[in-house]
Amino acid sequence: MIEIAHLVFTLCLFVAIGCAGARLWHGPTLADRINAADVVALCAIGLALGHGWLIREILWLDVAMVAGLVLYVGTTGVSLFLSNAHLSRKDHD
Repeated sequence: MIEIAHLVFTLCLFVAIGCAGARLWHGPTLADRINAADVVALCAIGLALGHGWLIREILWLDVAMVAGLVLYVGTTGVSLFLSNAHLSRKDHD
């Protein structure tokens, strides 16, 4: 039963990564891309937690907590350097 729950959990996370990857690729603003990158990173943390849950190893909880802290600090740092003009401007690559 736990394997089925883990499979459903993993599939949901991969669908979320795919949707966020599309938003990361297509934009249209820098804020959209930053949020999509956060979602991808949070899903990766969720995959680490799910893996630790499946193999019953507590170390993966520590890995996820450190990754979450680094993600928070990184996102906060990036957002401090962005102005409102960067967030509302449409990228025309």
